[in-house]
Amino acid sequence: MSNQKKRPEVVAIYKEVSEFLTGKEFSFLLNFGGLTVAKMSELRRALAEKGAALMVIKNTFIAKVAADQGITFPEGVLTGPTAVITGNGDIADAAKTVVDFVKKNEQCTVKAGLMEKNVISDAEVKTLSELISLAAQQARLLGTLQAPASKMARVLQAKIDQEGEGSAPASADAQ
Repeated sequence: MSNQKKRPEVVAIYKEVSEFLTGKEFSFLLNFGGLTVAKMSELRRALAEKGAALMVIKNTFIAKVAADQGITFPEGVLTGPTAVITGNGDIADAAKTVVDFVKKNEQCTVKAGLMEKNVISDAEVKTLSELISLAAQQARLLGTLQAPASKMARVLQAKIDQEGEGSAPASADAQ
């Protein structure tokens, strides 16, 4: 923000927006025109479960904070009503939540996104939403790593069971 004398409330809003947007791993810009308060609350709850937050921000503030961070949005992105979704963590999971919400509520659209400080298109946000979540990726990796150990344990157990059958003690009837 420039060094010009600004009204205290404008400075406070700028600071709040800057804190909301700074240091986040991802952000999505959403045109929310036509959504009811109830629908916005529904989206906020769904995002909170994914570790993300939503704030409706005036485009001029988004542009100023982005410019201060060296980010330039394509022409037309910062027009109309804009809600910004930010968070840290699993970007694919958050993108899936946003894209699923947009599919159910056709009056809103994804405008763009940010990964770190790189602007991504609405199509790239949709592509991110199609990736498997971080938790699913970790589970898949863990299963892959555990598979050889599990096989080895089954082979050893089968060998022990096989040797145990060959030297089983005589039954009580035989004695």
